[in-house]
Amino acid sequence: MLLYNSLHAYNEDEIICVATYELAADFFLSMKDEKTSKKMLLNKQELLNKYDDGHFPLEDIEFMKTEIHYAWSNNFDFLPPILENCVQNIN
Repeated sequence: MLLYNSLHAYNEDEIICVATYELAADFFLSMKDEKTSKKMLLNKQELLNKYDDGHFPLEDIEFMKTEIHYAWSNNFDFLPPILENCVQNIN
């Protein structure tokens, strides 16, 4: 899926989900679906709350958001499977 070499001690699937939830929240808000947008932000915060502040470096989150957004821009069907995986499998 996404290729990313990390020197940090975190689960790559989790940081992908943090970035995905943030992108999804923005998307649903732009579609005037505030309830789903808030749910995405809640999912993101629950994942972040599992760890100390700074566990996921901000620059890594931003990198993942950029990578996912780019892939999503090239293939609109790219985001839904990632989001579904995050919601179902990454707690």
